[in-house]
Amino acid sequence: MIQRRAIWSLVLGLALCFGVPSSAFGQDKADKADKAKTSTKAKVNKGKKAVEVQEDRIKSVQRKVFLKAGRWELQPTFALSLNDAFYQKMGGGASVVYHPVDNLGIEFHGVYVGTIQTDMVGYFQQANEALPKVSNLRYYLTGGLQWSPLYGKLSFVSDDIVHFDAYLLAGFGMAYTETGAKFASSFGIGLRYFFSSWLAIKFEVRDLIYTETFQLDVSRTEFSDIQNHVMFMAGVGFYLPTSFDYRYQ
Repeated sequence: MIQRRAIWSLVLGLALCFGVPSSAFGQDKADKADKAKTSTKAKVNKGKKAVEVQEDRIKSVQRKVFLKAGRWELQPTFALSLNDAFYQKMGGGASVVYHPVDNLGIEFHGVYVGTIQTDMVGYFQQANEALPKVSNLRYYLTGGLQWSPLYGKLSFVSDDIVHFDAYLLAGFGMAYTETGAKFASSFGIGLRYFFSSWLAIKFEVRDLIYTETFQLDVSRTEFSDIQNHVMFMAGVGFYLPTSFDYRYQ
């Protein structure tokens, strides 16, 4: 009887000795599993947040085919007046634009203007005794900024896609007429169509504004008036360097 009790006591002692560490080891495994699950959930939540942030930055045009940042633009241009029924103005010039960022350009612009008298001048000379002596515009030079808030792509009938951007421009400079130099301001809107990494076709409408002094032929009376020369421009933009490294815009 005593021996049997001793054997049971020995078995119970061994069970207690080996059972406690085993349960502790099992608890440790459970704790590690919980930590792994928590870490996985944190990574998933972090990934979801990153995805949510990226979703806010998705562009309607996923990848621009043309970047202007850090490049020079050289543009020979043809000019034609739109709002003068008496003296038609035609000329040519050039623009030089540096783009520090993709949607902003610093511009220097100049145009030489030739004037053609229309039939309306002879009609009014016969109908009126007193006509102002006109001082025709010869050329002008301006400096200013170009801002491009719009970028998109078009498809004309076919499957070919043409990328473009629209821009606003404003600047100040000098207008030179037959009576001398005048302080002038210039405002306008333009449109670029991109055809390669270094070539674009441009269309612009600019309004050149300055104050001119006129003199009546008969009374020799002088008066001042604000001149608005609305000019249509068409030109080709050449970009230097001719290639660019793509960066997400």
